[in-house]
Amino acid sequence: MDESVDPGFGEIMAARLRDLMDAAPVVAFVKDPAGRYLYANPYLLAIFGERMGSDWYGKTDEDIWPAEVAALLRANDQAVLGEHGLRVFAQEMPLTAGAHRLLMLKFPLATGGPEINLGGLGVDLTERSRAEVERDQLAIAVEQAAESIMITDLEARISYVNPAFERVSGYTRAEVIGQNPRLVSSGLQPPAFYEAMWAALTTGVPWVADFINRRKDGSLITEEAVITPIRDGAGAITGYVAVQRDVTAERALLERSAQFAHERALIADTIRNLGRHDTPEQTAQAMCRQVLSLAGITAAQFFLFELDGRAMPIGFVVAGQPDPPLRRLPFQRSRHLRERAAEGPWIEPWLNRPWHPYNQLLNELGVHTVAYAPVRHDQRLIGVLVIDADSSLEQAGLIETLPALVEFADLAGALIGRDVLERTEVRRGRDHMRSIIAERAFKPVFQPIVDLELATVVGYEALSRFADGVPPDERFSEAAALELGHELELATLEMALDAAQALPAGAWLNVNVSPGLILSGKPLQALIRGYGGRLVLEVTEHAAIADYAALLAAMGRLGPNVEFAVDDAGAGFASLRHILELRPAFVKLDRWLIADIKSDEARQAMIVGLSHFARETGCRLIAEGIETADELAVLRALDIHLGQGYLLGRPAVLPPGRATGGAPG
Repeated sequence: MDESVDPGFGEIMAARLRDLMDAAPVVAFVKDPAGRYLYANPYLLAIFGERMGSDWYGKTDEDIWPAEVAALLRANDQAVLGEHGLRVFAQEMPLTAGAHRLLMLKFPLATGGPEINLGGLGVDLTERSRAEVERDQLAIAVEQAAESIMITDLEARISYVNPAFERVSGYTRAEVIGQNPRLVSSGLQPPAFYEAMWAALTTGVPWVADFINRRKDGSLITEEAVITPIRDGAGAITGYVAVQRDVTAERALLERSAQFAHERALIADTIRNLGRHDTPEQTAQAMCRQVLSLAGITAAQFFLFELDGRAMPIGFVVAGQPDPPLRRLPFQRSRHLRERAAEGPWIEPWLNRPWHPYNQLLNELGVHTVAYAPVRHDQRLIGVLVIDADSSLEQAGLIETLPALVEFADLAGALIGRDVLERTEVRRGRDHMRSIIAERAFKPVFQPIVDLELATVVGYEALSRFADGVPPDERFSEAAALELGHELELATLEMALDAAQALPAGAWLNVNVSPGLILSGKPLQALIRGYGGRLVLEVTEHAAIADYAALLAAMGRLGPNVEFAVDDAGAGFASLRHILELRPAFVKLDRWLIADIKSDEARQAMIVGLSHFARETGCRLIAEGIETADELAVLRALDIHLGQGYLLGRPAVLPPGRATGGAPG
């Protein structure tokens, strides 16, 4: 050492170097040859403090880092100490908040003795790496953005466009770099528009507006643009960036919405002008008249699908002409319309069809294209609304009109659908019921009524069985709802009385009749007048009787050979009132009283009470639905004398054998 140098100079310089490292924004440390930390500056501790802890002094990397990281650090240290030279290392240091990337300079550090320590300096490249990543991600985002992006300098020269710009405009990047954006201008916007834009941009205010531009192929495009000044770090404007989105379709929809508003106004006007009590035909004609107000429409028709499958117009309006006569479409054309309408609205060209009832009219009108919209009610297809357009309305225009047509069709379904369906269903039901009656699609069967003491057949109940298997009670209820109940009753009674001529001599015949048929008077009187046997008319307890006096008078007019029974006692509408008011010769106990009678004392008590009641009022009880020997035994024990049921005999077309009992009385 130079003796002229103050011995304390080295210590002073070391202290100053330490002060420098303590304040420097770099990693600095010293380790002894064993790898123990002797010094770590505040920057290092700030970064790695969570790993090193407050007791870091004297720790080794093995005490601080995961084994694989510590082994790598230790190998680097040994290489430096072994070679006695400088080495630079790049190292990823794992931390909870994320890895830090360091560029490390390691070097041997003399101690003044035989030992050589290890010194190290490091630059944290993490933030720089993150900035680079963010910059790369931003570049990728701009390149992959769906919106067109253009950057210009202060002189409005294009310096960058992204791939979306190339795709939308049709120009390549090479074709537009250095060009003015007016390259894509359509010239349809006035100079004042651009003057206002530059006035805003040059004062630092973003500009938002729709630009009508022209693609390279000459087609027009509407783009919603946001143009923003670009500023440098000092705040000075250095250029402009424009982000543009293709809104051609959206703006077309806005224009279309104005047309929709007009169409909805027509619909609202239709509703206002419809009378509360208008018929479906009047409503359909009013609909067609309003639909005709749509642009380019020559004629409008409203077809309903009838029971026979044919399409019948109930509305037809032609522009500037009297309303045409209404004629059904041929069956094949009707079937096509029905099948196609089931799939939804559609458009098709008009073809010359000589067989079509309106072919000449539509050809004279110059009809070119036809649009159809199904009319539904409760999801059921009931008809189709049709508009005819001439060649002045292109197919694209008719397509735009189709939604309005669908709205009119939906409105029509809501307004007249219920009436149409009811009319159709009633007509269909009546036609079907009339065919059942006309074709005699039923037959009578007879179930024996047995004297339980003598085990002999004393009478029969006539029942109806329908060819299609529908239960009789459902069929008669259906006929009543269609106002054909009396017709069906008379038809089944007529067939039953004819077949009853073959019954064994002396057996009485029970038939079911409604109070309404009895009150009808002459039709029933004429029917039973020719029957020579003894007849019992069963009035079901399920039927309501509004006027017992009138019913009794009508019953009296049927003659002395006709007696009455109250059916289904205990299960029906009027409980005991029918019995008290009508004073029948028989009361038939419903099956529900008979079921489980052996084990049900309450049922037994009720039947005993009814038996006592019958004796006091002079009528006889008939137990229905006897199906087991136990039920039969209990009924006999309870002094019930008459019964019927599967145990005693099932309903049959011709009853077996001859009755051995007598007439009722």
